[in-house]
Amino acid sequence: MPPAFLGMTFGLVLLALVFATGLPLVCAFIALMNVRRYRVKAHACETHMVPTDVKRRMAPWLNRMGHFGFRQAQVVRLESAGFAEAHRWILINDEEKTFATLERTVPVSGAGPRVSLSLFTPLRDGTLIVTLDHRLTRHPPSWWRDVQRHFGTVTAQWKHHYARIRGEQGRIIPPIEKFTEMLAADEEARHAALVTGGEFTPTKADPEVLRLRLTRLPSRVLPILGDFFLGRYFRSTTRRDVAAPAKAKPDENERVGGAIGLSLNQAVEQDLTRYRALQSVGSSPIDHVRRLVLLAGTVAFFIFLFGEDQPLQTALTVIVLSALHEAGHWLPMRLFGYRGIPPVFIPFTGATERGRKLHAPAWQQLVVLLGGPLPGLIAGLAMLAHGYFRPDTPLWLLDAAGMAVALNALHLLPVLPMDGGKIIDLLVFRDLPLLRPFFTVTASLSAFAAAIVLNNRVLRYIAMAMFGGVIWDVKTIQVVRGARKLPWAGEVNDEGEALRRIFRGLRQEGHGSFIGSDGWHKKIEALLMEVMRKRPSLATRFAGGSLLTLASALPALLFVGVLLGPVLGDAGRMVRTAEHVNEFRKTFPRENRTLSPEDRLDLVHLAAETERDADGVQVAHLDRPREAASKVATKIGARLDRLDWQKAVIASRSNVIGAQILPIWVDVQVRQLEISANEGRKTDTLHRADQLLQIFSEIEPATSLERRNDFTDAELRVLTVVERESGAGNFDAAAIDLMDKRLNERNVNPDPEVEGLLLVAAWAERTRLSAISDAAAQASLDPRFWRDLYPRIRTVRRLLAEQNTTLVPASVALARHWKKTRKVGDLPPQMALPVMVSAGEATLILDFCEQHRLLTWRRLSTLSALRLEGSRQRSTAGKNAEGTRQGDRFPTMWNHTLPGGATIELHRDKGPYLRLTDRRDQISLRIPTWLAPATLPVPPTAPPLDYECPLYGAPPPPPTELSQLK
Repeated sequence: MPPAFLGMTFGLVLLALVFATGLPLVCAFIALMNVRRYRVKAHACETHMVPTDVKRRMAPWLNRMGHFGFRQAQVVRLESAGFAEAHRWILINDEEKTFATLERTVPVSGAGPRVSLSLFTPLRDGTLIVTLDHRLTRHPPSWWRDVQRHFGTVTAQWKHHYARIRGEQGRIIPPIEKFTEMLAADEEARHAALVTGGEFTPTKADPEVLRLRLTRLPSRVLPILGDFFLGRYFRSTTRRDVAAPAKAKPDENERVGGAIGLSLNQAVEQDLTRYRALQSVGSSPIDHVRRLVLLAGTVAFFIFLFGEDQPLQTALTVIVLSALHEAGHWLPMRLFGYRGIPPVFIPFTGATERGRKLHAPAWQQLVVLLGGPLPGLIAGLAMLAHGYFRPDTPLWLLDAAGMAVALNALHLLPVLPMDGGKIIDLLVFRDLPLLRPFFTVTASLSAFAAAIVLNNRVLRYIAMAMFGGVIWDVKTIQVVRGARKLPWAGEVNDEGEALRRIFRGLRQEGHGSFIGSDGWHKKIEALLMEVMRKRPSLATRFAGGSLLTLASALPALLFVGVLLGPVLGDAGRMVRTAEHVNEFRKTFPRENRTLSPEDRLDLVHLAAETERDADGVQVAHLDRPREAASKVATKIGARLDRLDWQKAVIASRSNVIGAQILPIWVDVQVRQLEISANEGRKTDTLHRADQLLQIFSEIEPATSLERRNDFTDAELRVLTVVERESGAGNFDAAAIDLMDKRLNERNVNPDPEVEGLLLVAAWAERTRLSAISDAAAQASLDPRFWRDLYPRIRTVRRLLAEQNTTLVPASVALARHWKKTRKVGDLPPQMALPVMVSAGEATLILDFCEQHRLLTWRRLSTLSALRLEGSRQRSTAGKNAEGTRQGDRFPTMWNHTLPGGATIELHRDKGPYLRLTDRRDQISLRIPTWLAPATLPVPPTAPPLDYECPLYGAPPPPPTELSQLK
């Protein structure tokens, strides 16, 4: 298993352990450090003073307690700085002489509504038997005989309490007033015990409020964590045997006014008091969990996208960047006097979620929204720019900068709830809310289409995230529509007056049941923000839109530039090479001959048969003539023997048949030649060799370098057969003269116009394929695009420099040189004008010239072998006429120098044979300096073109070389 994979797995496991254990511990310590204890004062109140929704939610509890014989005795409103809202019902069971208290509280800590049940049975000796359903205090009063534990049902708690009091004979029922005094005395005793026990200490701001001592934190953490993992930490408002509250009903029959009801103004004031109390509630544990889950999701997303190889470094980077982003929102909120934000910034605690300034001007809201993503984005781009000019910048710093750009660019997406979506909502869509979903859907579909076209997973995830913004758009439309129904929206600057008008409208329209529904105060807050919203001025809209566009365009242009810059540069280079191809195409020989309809139809049918083998299966690789020929030779071989090759060449050049068909036909004929020679059919071999050499002359000029290479390989195979037949003595004088004639016809100087076009067109085709390959590579961009940023910028700069340069490409300059000197394949030591050599171009030129040189030297080698064989036969025939012994009559010494830097020499040892020796390395450098600039790696040189041609009397070639063709 690779070490990198093991390291990545270990890092992910360690990160998971940190989030699973470390973060809950940290949260527990933070929560305990903010633990407060408050005095509670009870005030008796009438039942109609209790909010309707509270009575509706507590009705199942009261009914359940009535099942056990408890009757309602008193309702008490609890007043405490620790509760946003709290009520207590005192119940009495006369038969068992037991009191019960049901308390419904909404803590300001944000823990959510809670209902707790406590059972009390007084005894004559002053003892109080208490059964609580939660851990209330570590220091109970001395007169308590208490049990503090979790009960899953009301029934279980009552049965446990009843078992404790069943044998007690001294049970009494004091008056209700006396019992309430006992509860108050118990509260005072518990409060004092917290201080005397050293667990809590009074705060400096208010001695009535107690805070937990830091030294007692460890003893508090483990019990809370135990309750957390056992599911007892989040106390709910129900039990398994308590029915769900009835659904709220419209308020047509609700009494507003009257003898025992509330007046409209009293109800409105009660709603306003409850709203403000709930607004003071802090973040709940669920909110903290939600933030941690969101943070963990963001970290996991960035690890999956950017840092699978370094998960810990990526996680720490994302956490720091997220904290800085949140601080960027907090600071302008603090400067502009937003309410509800802490004086000291603590990341990931919702420091900015509760910031409110309803009458804030639009420009201040704009600064707050941009304060998060804009500084991080600018800092990330600046660091990336620094890294371009300072290559020694640490990679981890560049990774942090790249992730800062990615994270803040993500926050600038124009969808809710992202910062970019909030800015567009502030500037545009609050006034045109119905356009918002259409904009989000259109932007999401565009991003998804771009992700599919570019095959980029980053864009795919962004598009999926943008689709989620439609939910927020619909919610925003509901809020805006509700605000527009109010004729006074935008005219009231006082928050209290606006709230009174909202609550009065709800009560008058019979929607009082909305007050107290789930999350009602948050909905009222959203509506309040809309009715008190100040519309941005034209200058604010213009400035905000410009800043958002610029901030969004910077990473977008960076990403698009890195993605498409090299592709556009390659496209420009393709246009220039196409112009050069047209320059040489003007002088290329045109095919003016035509075919009759019958010949055209016959050749098309033959081409169709070539594309399928003998079993009718489509030939897989038509671009590999030798492989394709082996599959169709038995099927079309006989027809090719009768083929008019002149018409076949016309059909290929005029695109009647595919460009890949003619090389396959030629290769089939070469294969037939090799089989004929292998089987010893001398006459057929001579006839086929003669025909193929004529075919090679007929198919010139080749239409592309690829076709030229196919025909060159086929001709080399024919030359090999001719050499072996000659060396075996299978050719008589007439056959040698015929082969000599055909080779002389082939051994002519190449046409510079043709060869120049083949070279330039080949380079143009490679440029096109390179551009397509680059486009595919750019489309599959590594998500960590900043790591590819610098080389791609340098590539774009190089391509732009090439586009603006007056230098001529090396292939074009060499083709012009050949056209001028009429020496195809010659590489001059120097060029008359400076040239531009691109990567891969020198290799193409060298291979092109090597192919020319190889074919020329092989033709001369074969021609020399034929002439030596003819000389041997004439010498042998003359000696035999005089009656001497027949034998080898090759010259004692024979050698020649070939054009281009090679020698051919007769060797008798292990032979006889002709040895072709490539001596260019002994004469001069094989690669001229103009073709190998210092900015590019030196192109590899081809191996020497040495070759050995067997003569008569040499050992025969291994039979497997030809017999495997059968």
